[in-house]
Amino acid sequence: MRAILSVTLFSLLLCPSFAQAQLLYNQSDNAGDKSISGHYQIQSSIDSGFEWVILEEAQRKAAESQKKLLIFGYAEWCTYCLKMRKESLSDSTVRDAINRYFIPVQLDGESADSVVFNGTQYTKNQFARGLRLQSFPTHYFVDEEGGVIGAQPGYIAADIYARLLHYVGSNAYERITFDQYIDIGM
Repeated sequence: MRAILSVTLFSLLLCPSFAQAQLLYNQSDNAGDKSISGHYQIQSSIDSGFEWVILEEAQRKAAESQKKLLIFGYAEWCTYCLKMRKESLSDSTVRDAINRYFIPVQLDGESADSVVFNGTQYTKNQFARGLRLQSFPTHYFVDEEGGVIGAQPGYIAADIYARLLHYVGSNAYERITFDQYIDIGM
């Protein structure tokens, strides 16, 4: 009985996503749009309140400003990525933390477009696999020298995301755990 319930729940969770992705794909075909999917237009048109920077330029800016990189790993079809853009990334507290501590970069983990990281050229898909991007969205924190500090997969509500950004951005991760950071009211 437990297995049937799990399969049913899993199916209920996935069906709306697949249906929405197919609908968006069909809409883009009907409009004569040859882009990958309808999410491409939807996701790229969402104003996050800050400017996304290409990876190579972001690394240069991070080195100059002593800021970290925030790499937002996403896929065009990903409904939770879209939710992050609409609900969390657009939140003023999140935007303030990103602008204070990070240079923001988008990484379409399924794209064949090229990207340069630490002086080496990859496709975005190759780079994503190198980061072990396995679920969407995933948030990568990279220091100003190009070293990966850590990653957090999944949708993150704005209030928690803002705290996580401050935790990493302020280097508190070097001294205490995130749970401790939250417990002391930071």
